[in-house]
Amino acid sequence: QLGFKYKDTKILLTNQAHFDHAGALADIKKETGAKLYADAGDAPVLKDGGKSDYELHYLGVAFKPATPDRLLKDKDVIKLGDTRLTLLHHPGHTKGSCSYLLDVKDSAKTYKVLIANIPTIITDKSFSDIPAYPNIRKDYAYTLQAMKNIRFDLWVAAHASQFDLHEKRQPGDHYNAEAFADQKGYDAALKKATEAFSSHK
Repeated sequence: QLGFKYKDTKILLTNQAHFDHAGALADIKKETGAKLYADAGDAPVLKDGGKSDYELHYLGVAFKPATPDRLLKDKDVIKLGDTRLTLLHHPGHTKGSCSYLLDVKDSAKTYKVLIANIPTIITDKSFSDIPAYPNIRKDYAYTLQAMKNIRFDLWVAAHASQFDLHEKRQPGDHYNAEAFADQKGYDAALKKATEAFSSHK
């Protein structure tokens, strides 16, 4: 229904090494033979299935371990056919959280699309009380600033609620790429994340 054959999957990517993002990676990798590319910061957590996550380690192995075939760093380019995605290293939520930029062309124009990893805070602990992630405060500050400087035409995120997907597109709606321009929505999401960061101990 999505317009491609499952078995033709060649590359797997994720925004972060949490079970709701990485839970199926190991199975898809095995079933398709696809290569898993991951931000180097999340590689250890992917390899142990979440066991070493700084906050969610209490879950034990939260998802099937998945070993990356290629480790990525900020501004690395992932190529497949005519598609080019640029990884943006946006740590904080996890050590290897990341966003992606790519050009998408329709019959009318070419759009620069941001797949954003909104840097929400998932811990109630003071940042200074997280020895497993000593740079967490610095990483959040870096990411929030870096995301304010991104230029794009359209944006989406990993969670529908973060970019109001169900308000922007209803089942049966005609194609309308411009519905996902929404700079104001992006700015509001970052403002909310920044306020949460500023008020966190």
